[in-house]
Amino acid sequence: MNQQSREDLIELLFLALYLDDHLSFAEDEVLASALNAIGWESSSPREICLLNAFSKAREANSCALRTEAFLTERGERLKQEGHAALGYTWLSRVLGADGISSSEERFLTKLEKLLFH
Repeated sequence: MNQQSREDLIELLFLALYLDDHLSFAEDEVLASALNAIGWESSSPREICLLNAFSKAREANSCALRTEAFLTERGERLKQEGHAALGYTWLSRVLGADGISSSEERFLTKLEKLLFH
């Protein structure tokens, strides 16, 4: 996985956390596993990327049009780089860690269509 794909996936993971306005311990544990599994290969510290990713995800979550554009842009790059399955797997695991709400289910359905069709 290249660094841009890692950062795209991190941003999508953080956007996904905003979907039900609730971060559970279970989601946090799976998120930590995802971050460790995808690794990091940048001269910039991962913590800076995480802070920026939260900011970008929060802004994207502020309106439906921004959310859609954010999801489409990052999803398309993951797909183009061949990381659609890995991205979808981690997003499903994080969101499913504490049960999937209706908004999370809609997000995953939209993401699945974007990544695999």
